[in-house]
Amino acid sequence: MIEPTNRRRNGREWALQMIVQADLNPFVDSDMIIRHFWEQQWSCQQEASGLEDTDMDEVARLLQPSERLASAAVQEFTESLVRGVLANLEALDAQIAPYCENWSLERAGVIERCVLRLAFYELEKTDTPVPVVINEAVDLAKYFSNPESGAFVNGILDRHARKRKA
Repeated sequence: MIEPTNRRRNGREWALQMIVQADLNPFVDSDMIIRHFWEQQWSCQQEASGLEDTDMDEVARLLQPSERLASAAVQEFTESLVRGVLANLEALDAQIAPYCENWSLERAGVIERCVLRLAFYELEKTDTPVPVVINEAVDLAKYFSNPESGAFVNGILDRHARKRKA
């Protein structure tokens, strides 16, 4: 069995990927996106490792793909971010839009748009420290897009953070 991870970083990476899938498939139910994502991730890990379900012990075979990949805490963290972002898309976009000077949010790349949605949600609805949210968002933008995306995301989140302090 592949060891489940307990890192929130992985949870944010997974959440971003699910949010991107939802952005690209707006008429698909969020529960379906979440379920299919975990199944796809498990399938990819199985393929990469060359293992089959028959190579796992009996207990591992009974677990859902999400349980095989992440601890219960990370799975809950990931899915709560996804559900929170998707349930608050309009409000999040309205919060982000004023920071996109001379650029509409719809014109931003899908990764940048989804990273910003995730970060704004986490800033407003969780107790994660602001510097952690900003750092994670910048890293996600750089990793899934490019270094310039990290600078774009950092600029918007930095301005938002300063406005929140005021």
